[in-house]
Amino acid sequence: MVFLFLYVDQVVRVIVIQKTLIGHAEKLRQVKAVLEEQRTFWNGAGRKFLRDIQEGSTEAAEVGW
Repeated sequence: MVFLFLYVDQVVRVIVIQKTLIGHAEKLRQVKAVLEEQRTFWNGAGRKFLRDIQEGSTEAAEVGW
């Protein structure tokens, strides 16, 4: 009977740990998605800035680059 209790206890602990890890993995995926969006935005902004400079645009200077 004691062995059955210990086995059930271990199974419950494993399930709790797995649920916790799954929750953390989901949060990490969300953070990764946000960082990817920001990286895409800043890469686009950087390319626009460089293109404006190459074309001689004064817009980059006007916004304080």
